Amino acid sequence: MKDATIEIISEVKAHPNADRLDLVKILGFQCVTQKGLYKGGEKIVYIRPDAVLPLEHWTENYRKYSPKRIKAVKLREFWSEGIIVRLDQLPIDISDKEVGEDVSELIGVVHYEAPQPQDLQVKGYLPHGIGSTDEIRFENIIDELPFGSIVDVTLKYDGQSCSFYYNIDTDEFGVLGRNLEMKLEAVNNYTAHVDRYNIKNKLIAYCKEHGKSLCIRGESYGQGIQSSENNPHSQKPKGWVMFSVYNIKERKYHRKNDRFYFRNVAQELELPFVDIIESDVELTNELIQKYSIGIDKIEGKPFEGVVINHENGSFKVINKSYDSKK
Repeated sequence: MKDATIEIISEVKAHPNADRLDLVKILGFQCVTQKGLYKGGEKIVYIRPDAVLPLEHWTENYRKYSPKRIKAVKLREFWSEGIIVRLDQLPIDISDKEVGEDVSELIGVVHYEAPQPQDLQVKGYLPHGIGSTDEIRFENIIDELPFGSIVDVTLKYDGQSCSFYYNIDTDEFGVLGRNLEMKLEAVNNYTAHVDRYNIKNKLIAYCKEHGKSLCIRGESYGQGIQSSENNPHSQKPKGWVMFSVYNIKERKYHRKNDRFYFRNVAQELELPFVDIIESDVELTNELIQKYSIGIDKIEGKPFEGVVINHENGSFKVINKSYDSKK
């Protein structure tokens, strides 16, 4: 996850509703800034939503408005996503860095991690080359989006990343959080799903039948998890839904139209999976904007965002209205 990168401002224009503000475009993002501070073509550091700033002098003014994490906010009817930092504001010289280069570590910016329960019994870090679950935001790949391709739109649950794997070579089953593996004997929101859905027996049998080492990835949700009045999933009984399937040996995700696409695997294993809001629709900018700023509820309930799945990958679209209230 790149939280802070060197970028070039692509456009600056006056805020239509505020004489003292500008709208500044970087990649697919937009920031609302004080008028006259930036110009098109300028090289800056762009720090994305969900980043946490270091407690240093150069961040003081930013932290007045984002004390815990940077998030999207609406200013005079226009969204501001992330912050822009001039190179001369930083305590170190990074002017020689290339456009697109990750400078998070250099300037002390880290990714926001929701507080985790303190009673978890951890086995270790993620095993077998399995990475953290973190979909890329569409704004970061605006020039690479496969417009015109056929996609599925799935609901993004607001909970905790929770995955289960079986490695045929080592005859090993495990339970994973976002960054850590849990001990199977632990009693917590992650391991509870093993018995709740009979996941261990189902996954081992499935992997052996197909000769695959798979990690089924999903979200744990329910009462006490990411509690918020705005989060409809935190008000439900505890549960789990699958949203992707990772092939451990081949080191790849199985994508849309693949035999082991998550919907196929979930149905075969009779396991719950994320809501598919729209299936086999064309990817357009209008589709993305619909879930980003066009609507703030699905079936009458607030939603964090959606994940758009295509045959070569996936990306997330965050509902800016929901994000601003977290």
